Amino acid sequence: MSSINRRFWWEPLLGTTTETPSGTGTTSTTGTGTDTGTVTGTGTETGETDDNAAAGGPTKTVTVGPDGSLVYEPGTSDPLKIAPGTTVEFVWDSDNHNIAVESQPDAADWQGHETLENAGFTYSHTFETLGTYEYFCQPHKTAGMVASIEVVENPNAGGGGGGGEKELHSLGVPIQAHWVGAATILAIVVTVIFTFYILKYGESAHTGTGRN
Repeated sequence: MSSINRRFWWEPLLGTTTETPSGTGTTSTTGTGTDTGTVTGTGTETGETDDNAAAGGPTKTVTVGPDGSLVYEPGTSDPLKIAPGTTVEFVWDSDNHNIAVESQPDAADWQGHETLENAGFTYSHTFETLGTYEYFCQPHKTAGMVASIEVVENPNAGGGGGGGEKELHSLGVPIQAHWVGAATILAIVVTVIFTFYILKYGESAHTGTGRN
């Protein structure tokens, strides 16, 4: 029996089908395609807490680049003083800043956060070891973006034990240098006048001579 070939309208979509009377068939399908795509994603990491950050203790906040300025606040103008066990949260307020550790106590293991981050990012670390920690922003160190943290036993201590002599300015009395100078000059003038009077008259104005 001769072979019979049948072609249907859907065969170009599926391939080529050849039927034989013996009940066997061969199906071949050929297809090509190209899938091309581009995926772009942006996002802001909201925060990172290192392994040394503790929960439940006192906390302080340091603003990184406040209002676009190249400082840590507090920390650049004056050191941030904290007690051991305080968690410091660094909050980025402008872009392209990081925290590179320059020096720290020997027993400390602060790694900082050297990845450049943008506004909205936060990073926390708990400081346990007493001493001074100095750090800076790598892109802006030469512009003065450096800071320090001092971990002390009593960061709120106001000085000595309350006894002994105290300076007037420590009691809230304002002292101007020009007033001190004026008072000194006045005291010298009064002393000179009094000495001249004693030398000239030889006695006090309230002491009589006894002569008529």
